[in-house]
Amino acid sequence: IYSILRRHFGSDSLYTALNDLFHEVTLLTATGQYMDLVTAEPSKVDFSRFSLERHSLIVIYKTAFYTFYLPCALAMRLAGITDPTLYAKTREICILIGEYFQVQDDYLDCYGDPNKIGKVGTDIRDNKCSWLINVALQ
Repeated sequence: IYSILRRHFGSDSLYTALNDLFHEVTLLTATGQYMDLVTAEPSKVDFSRFSLERHSLIVIYKTAFYTFYLPCALAMRLAGITDPTLYAKTREICILIGEYFQVQDDYLDCYGDPNKIGKVGTDIRDNKCSWLINVALQ
């Protein structure tokens, strides 16, 4: 992605801002991926590692930023929007959308028809800190 950014925006005044945004979201996403991996060791079930708070953090960092915030923030940069309060509000809204999206995805992972959703759910088998398991553990 960084080569594509350089190729298409390298001489543009937006290049640094776009590059910084991708670096920020890449770091946040990697943080979420790490939290997911250390919470869900496939060979060791440890429910004490699970909580709705941890699920929320994993979702925010692993899903919400790159799936929802990044596209919005990129569009805002390209549209010339620079007001930090608008970015903060966009981030807040995108985090909520990301959380709702992941709850739905967790539900479909367990109960969705693979022929309709296009995948076979493995969250339970993979010992994932999903919304369903956390609600069940309450």
